[in-house]
Amino acid sequence: LKDKINDVTFLVDHSMLAVAQKRYVYMYTKEGTENVYMYTKEGTEMHILSKMANMDRLSYLTRHMLLVGTSSTYSTMQYMDISTGVDIGTKPPSVMRDPVSCLANNPANGSVATCDLRGVVKMWSPTVVDPLVQLKAHKGIVQDIAYHPNGGFFVTLGGDHKLKIWDCRMLRTLEDFAVTYCFDTVDISDKGLVAMGGGTNIQIWQNMFSSSKPSAPLMKYSLGYGNIAQQVQFCPFEDILGVGHSKGFTSLIIPGSGEANPDFYFADPHETEGHRKQRVVTTLLDKLPPDTIGLDLQIAGVNEDRLEEYNKNLQASRRAKGIREKKQKRADKSLGEEAPVGLTAAVAAADADEVDEVLGFKEKSRVHELKSKKELQKERKMKKWDQKDTADKVRSKQTMRHSKKVQKMRQKMLRQKNQG
Repeated sequence: LKDKINDVTFLVDHSMLAVAQKRYVYMYTKEGTENVYMYTKEGTEMHILSKMANMDRLSYLTRHMLLVGTSSTYSTMQYMDISTGVDIGTKPPSVMRDPVSCLANNPANGSVATCDLRGVVKMWSPTVVDPLVQLKAHKGIVQDIAYHPNGGFFVTLGGDHKLKIWDCRMLRTLEDFAVTYCFDTVDISDKGLVAMGGGTNIQIWQNMFSSSKPSAPLMKYSLGYGNIAQQVQFCPFEDILGVGHSKGFTSLIIPGSGEANPDFYFADPHETEGHRKQRVVTTLLDKLPPDTIGLDLQIAGVNEDRLEEYNKNLQASRRAKGIREKKQKRADKSLGEEAPVGLTAAVAAADADEVDEVLGFKEKSRVHELKSKKELQKERKMKKWDQKDTADKVRSKQTMRHSKKVQKMRQKMLRQKNQG
């Protein structure tokens, strides 16, 4: 090609791909070797996507037939319909704000997630100008992001040496792992295995999305001196992991990573040229409009009655919590200065979510603090004190004062006896 390649992605099928080079984005077949262009099977040029200039991240939405590109140099984002060549939507720098460090799309709902240098994950839709949601994921840069094949989870790898697993429905962290090595890339297989690469180290983890969390990686592999891992990616429907590093490409066999029983309607290894053309036509007829892209996940088998009952119980518990907080505040006002510090601390701690003015809600800190026995005893006493009523607190204060006077009298009596 004699030009710099920033990113490559397959389009409708394995015979067509898009390549982001130094200037423009072009579409190729496997035989095409010119600058980033669209080619036919013989390698001839099909299209030049001149509207998508200076793009360094590419992603393809299969159900919507949309090509998404982002530019970290100019902080822009663009959607292109490859079936019609129409520009669906563009995000200017005033909306994007920060350069994009990584890009991924959710296979379930079609939303596109971008990460920036501030550790913020933003999810986008082509029909909405502003981001659908913003999440403060890490303290520093987000090195890479990957979605689970079912679209229910996604994983972020940050520069703060943390790997976080997120739930796409609640938009909350499920697990937070401290990473010992400096990893730069992550990917998820069809069966849920997580591969991480950074430096000369490759690690494979399993059971990351189940209740039984792993304590050690399933497999480890060293690329050798000088082979710096740039990207890891699983081969679909195969037990193979591809690793691109500074000195070339390495493929690893990972048992149990691929789907053993794939749906041949979408991926048929024995399809002929006629079947492939028919599948392309079927994909074009079943193409979804861009308006269907959002954050809602279509989950089969949901019991609506139980869900409605759960929402009612949740609202009732929130009301009861509000009533308790009001009673606590009234008790503080009635006691005035004599009110203990634990009451105000308990009311302040009731707000479980820390609010940020720009980004919305921050995630909860899951770091466990190490405390001494005396500090734990004080916390238990304060909890018992907060659970008491106002009248009980007044009585306990009176008894404490009375007990102090009695102790002073006894000390005086002992002193007099010793002197006598």
